[in-house]
Amino acid sequence: MTTRNSATEMISLMISRSLSNRKNDRPKRKAAATVELAVCLPVIVLVVFASLEGANMLFVRQATVQAAYEAAKFGSRRDGTRAQAERLASDVLSARRINSPNITFVTGDPATTRSGSDVTVRVRVNSDERLITRFRIFSGRQIEAIATMQKE
Repeated sequence: MTTRNSATEMISLMISRSLSNRKNDRPKRKAAATVELAVCLPVIVLVVFASLEGANMLFVRQATVQAAYEAAKFGSRRDGTRAQAERLASDVLSARRINSPNITFVTGDPATTRSGSDVTVRVRVNSDERLITRFRIFSGRQIEAIATMQKE
């Protein structure tokens, strides 16, 4: 019986030492976690904001392509005029809060273009109009889209 009691006492002593060591390690583990957070958090924030800016620039690019397509589509109609096509492209972009596009008809005025000829439209947008963060990763860039259709 004494062997059993001494074995039980030995086990309880080991458990108490293990628990006391864990309690002493908690401040060290909290400090390590704080340092890891201090190192990783800026990188995580940078990746998140860069992803937001990248997605925003994809949105602007798609809106520019859509505006060029709509202008070329309207300009290629028999009764299509340059002013109406430019207004339609501007409306597409202003609906997406892009307010100062540069719309150019490369092949000239669609009203004077012969049937069967190409009508080519170039739309340029400054990327600074739609920046959502202050990181300026994509600032100062021109986003351009070109669309070509045959005149009816």
